[in-house]
Amino acid sequence: MKKMALAAVFMAAVPVAQADLFFTVGAKASVWNAEPTGQLDKNLSVEKDGLNLDSDNGSQLTVFFEHPLPLIPNAKIKQTRLELDGKGTINASFAGQTFDEDVRTVADLSHTDLTLYWGLPIPLPYISADFGLSVRQFDGEASVTGTGDNAGRKAVDLDMVLPLAYGAIKIGSPFGIYAAADVNYIGFGKNTLTDMSATIGYDLPIPIVDVALEAGYRSMSLQTDKKDVDIDADFDTKGVFFGASLSVGF
Repeated sequence: MKKMALAAVFMAAVPVAQADLFFTVGAKASVWNAEPTGQLDKNLSVEKDGLNLDSDNGSQLTVFFEHPLPLIPNAKIKQTRLELDGKGTINASFAGQTFDEDVRTVADLSHTDLTLYWGLPIPLPYISADFGLSVRQFDGEASVTGTGDNAGRKAVDLDMVLPLAYGAIKIGSPFGIYAAADVNYIGFGKNTLTDMSATIGYDLPIPIVDVALEAGYRSMSLQTDKKDVDIDADFDTKGVFFGASLSVGF
């Protein structure tokens, strides 16, 4: 009986041990309807003062790789494409240049994140948490361009690399429904960036691969120091997103 009991314990442990050896690769894609508020430059509102930046749909694409190896971090790359524009008439200065005319304003906030993260050992079912470090590369610009004859133009590069603290939590359920949240943050001097997302998802009952539908809300707040990026930006970009995810273990 003892031998049979030991054999049963061994057989039960084998699948667990094999599951721990699985690596997971996956991807997420979503559309983010982002609306800007705040100031693109000091005392120059993005909602009025002639800039009139409108909400627009941006794209979010993430690929990730996770594994059970200790100390070695998991990794994901997230690319966000977002360009906001508006038209209006202004009598104000942007980045040191004065405009008194009809203008078109563009704020390209596209960026790419590389995140390395580790899982926290939480001894509770359906709950997981991660912490790590992100490096964000902004590769856009903010510009104001006159639309008349002999129109002026002023553009400021939003081309910078920022290290960010990263944290995430996910709460699952036996019904396939889950909730998740993540945050990236950095603050130095007058420069701060806070990027937060909250997600509700549902894992579809599909064998072999994990497919989920997701909806959520993302808020990105950026404040800059004119000494570093030529403008005193202090604005938020926020809104809902809808998408799907796909992952497979091997």
